[in-house]
Amino acid sequence: MLKWLLRAARGAMEGGITETVEGATRLLVPAASLTAAVPPREPAFYNPRARRNRDVSVLACAALARARRGEALVLEALAGLGARGVRLANESGGDVRAVLNDLNAAALGLAGRSAGLNGCGGRVEATSEEACRFLSARARAGERGALVDVDPFGSPARYLDCAIRATAHGGMLSITATDLQVLHGLFPAACARHYGGVPIRRTPHARETALRLVAGCAVAVGARLDTTLEPAFCESDMHYYRVYFRVRSRPDTRGGLGRVFHCGACGRRGVLGGRAACECGAAPLVAGPLWTGPLFDAPFAAAMRAECDGRRAGASCARLLERAEAEAAMPACYYTVDEVASRARSSPPRLARLIERLRRAGHGASPTSLDPTGFRTTAAMPEILECA
Repeated sequence: MLKWLLRAARGAMEGGITETVEGATRLLVPAASLTAAVPPREPAFYNPRARRNRDVSVLACAALARARRGEALVLEALAGLGARGVRLANESGGDVRAVLNDLNAAALGLAGRSAGLNGCGGRVEATSEEACRFLSARARAGERGALVDVDPFGSPARYLDCAIRATAHGGMLSITATDLQVLHGLFPAACARHYGGVPIRRTPHARETALRLVAGCAVAVGARLDTTLEPAFCESDMHYYRVYFRVRSRPDTRGGLGRVFHCGACGRRGVLGGRAACECGAAPLVAGPLWTGPLFDAPFAAAMRAECDGRRAGASCARLLERAEAEAAMPACYYTVDEVASRARSSPPRLARLIERLRRAGHGASPTSLDPTGFRTTAAMPEILECA
């Protein structure tokens, strides 16, 4: 199959293909994708500005492979031209093998040629099937992935059932959502249909609410399959949201689904505890059902950060993971310095200084990886304003 795809990619596409480098991997990509404001989808889609999320995938796969003593099978259901999958096979270390699936034969041909350029062709396999058919066939054959990746245009909801079934016990499932308008509340009916819950529009912590909706949908599907999904890491960058889950083949008894609230009157927010009104007496806005538990696993974030050493993942990934590790145990729904400034009617306080003042006042506080101006704290808005 791979040799046939390699032949299919040559000839007609040759003139429009160029080589680029991500991390330690050489990739063959359409030349227009490196210069166009919006990368073209034909003959294959490649977004160079999404490099960071692929850097993070390499770190996650490397940490997972190390925990599994170097062995990891990667199943990429919607591989495109293989930028992620080839990098995982080439850079994650250990015995990492990748099966790249896509209906675009020309794109898979480029993936195979890229694998050959990096000397990892023997650890990269290509198939061309519908995504759920591919994942279901692997599950039936007992070839479940240590890491299963689903990165579609739009919502991942339609792929969750087969992706969970195709993930090995103790393995990891990573899913991406790019339907930001739906997750941010512009189309609440579509959000309820795809994710089983609705967001709150125009809140400072909208990114987190969106990620919790994505996570909640996956956790609910897993519960129906008597499978536990535990969010281990998540990120938001540009036009996408991405969540990594630990998958365990046992019933989920945690009950981590619920709702979060946001009070426009006083600024309080968090997991809804059953009260219809905020402490200030106002009626809060409510989002959900969604995932209300931790979005980050501190030991896994630390393991990913350790993998940054000696890799070309960039300092930005190390900072991102350091923040994720620090905020793992902090409350849901972060704040931003711009929001504090608006309520205090002042200029935005320096993030580091505000966090230091909150800690001196006896509150827990840390920056968040989801927003460069955001922070989490055990303090409510009135206490935050006292420290601003």
